[in-house]
Amino acid sequence: MDLYFAGAEVSSHLSLLQECGVTKVAVSAHNLGRNVKDAALLSWASRQRLGACEWILYADSAHTPVSIVTQVLSGAEVQPEAVTGPIEWYDTTWLKDSDLLFMPTWEGTDPAQLREYVEDFDGVMLPDSVVDNPVSVRAAKAALPRMGQLGALTGRSRGLDRFDILVSSAWWAVQKHGETQVWTGDRLIRLNNEDKGLKRERYADAIAALGCDVDAIIRDDPYEPMKLAVKSWLALEQHIAAGAAVVVPAAPLVTSGAQAASPVVVPITPGVARPTPPTRHHMLPVMGSRKTTQTVTGADGKEVEVESSVLSVSATSQRMCNTCSLSVGCPSFTPHAACSYEIPISIKTKAELEGVLRSVTEMQTQRVLQGRFTEEINGALDVALGKEIDRLFNMVKVWREIEDNRDSLKITVDAKGEAGAQMGVLSRLFGEKAGQNAMMLDTPIDADEVVDQMMGDEDPD
Repeated sequence: MDLYFAGAEVSSHLSLLQECGVTKVAVSAHNLGRNVKDAALLSWASRQRLGACEWILYADSAHTPVSIVTQVLSGAEVQPEAVTGPIEWYDTTWLKDSDLLFMPTWEGTDPAQLREYVEDFDGVMLPDSVVDNPVSVRAAKAALPRMGQLGALTGRSRGLDRFDILVSSAWWAVQKHGETQVWTGDRLIRLNNEDKGLKRERYADAIAALGCDVDAIIRDDPYEPMKLAVKSWLALEQHIAAGAAVVVPAAPLVTSGAQAASPVVVPITPGVARPTPPTRHHMLPVMGSRKTTQTVTGADGKEVEVESSVLSVSATSQRMCNTCSLSVGCPSFTPHAACSYEIPISIKTKAELEGVLRSVTEMQTQRVLQGRFTEEINGALDVALGKEIDRLFNMVKVWREIEDNRDSLKITVDAKGEAGAQMGVLSRLFGEKAGQNAMMLDTPIDADEVVDQMMGDEDPD
């Protein structure tokens, strides 16, 4: 993390920072334009004023005039390390044609705007209001490429290791609110103005370790507490940098003394045998297998148990936070980390299958009701809601068919050729004469008897 101390546009602040050994300062364009006349803006960033300090020009307000920025930069002897502010500063001035690092300010409200920024610029700056929102910070961190820089304009003292560039105005609170800020060796403590005499005595050893006058701080000297705050922030920056550094220990070596000019270096291997390297072909990480045993009848008629492998789905996710589409709102987002969640699905019994079917149907029902709620909010009908309702009914129908265990018989009869087309259903199933035989009576009936029976039932004329 590169820490830039804000407030360098005030001459007394800049002198104090330089006296404390600060080499990175930040300048507010708004305050600079308010305190310095237009004619003096051209010569403000001179080598005599800044010395060996690196500086950043930033906007602490979206309404800061861009004319102040162009005037300061056009006459600057020391070019800033970065310029950060509204995107209009870049689009409407010659900054887009320069080689200065420009970091647009993202207000944390529009993800589409954030994607546009990270595609066109090497970094994004977050104002103090966005720094307090962990979801927006995670979104910006995830959207940036690996070489991108995330900056923050803040007066906070927590969670600073998330940022690559920090423009801090926290040390101003010592002069503005009477705070006491002291580095204790492992953390930065900020003490309020109440009963500050006793509080400062409690941390006298830590104050002395930073090279500050303890007596002057206890008697509330106007200068020494500010010096203490600056040195405490420098110690915090070194602490964060030391924690971020990765130290790779060198492997122990054995050298041969036979050839002093060109020694033979033999690395000592650990006393554990190396595992067999994996083959070139292995199972996909999203798949798995489990052993199952079933009882079958062997060739000799006896029942034997046979073990086999059954394909399964791995519950462990292979997603990475940086490339996940849910990184913007995920509560467990961690840069460069694997997914914190898994989906353990097991369908081995009828009850487990019923649970899956019920869960999927309930989720579809929720989508239908959410769509109905959206119609009420928008005050208009949604065509997509009807499709979701149809899907729900189809899912219920399929669920009922899966659970239906009644016995049924289905026969399909196909007739081919002219002879098949002339035959009835029975003839198609059981032969050509089956239909004729079914229509024949067991004993012949005389036609005259049938007529007499019919005439006998009628009344005579």
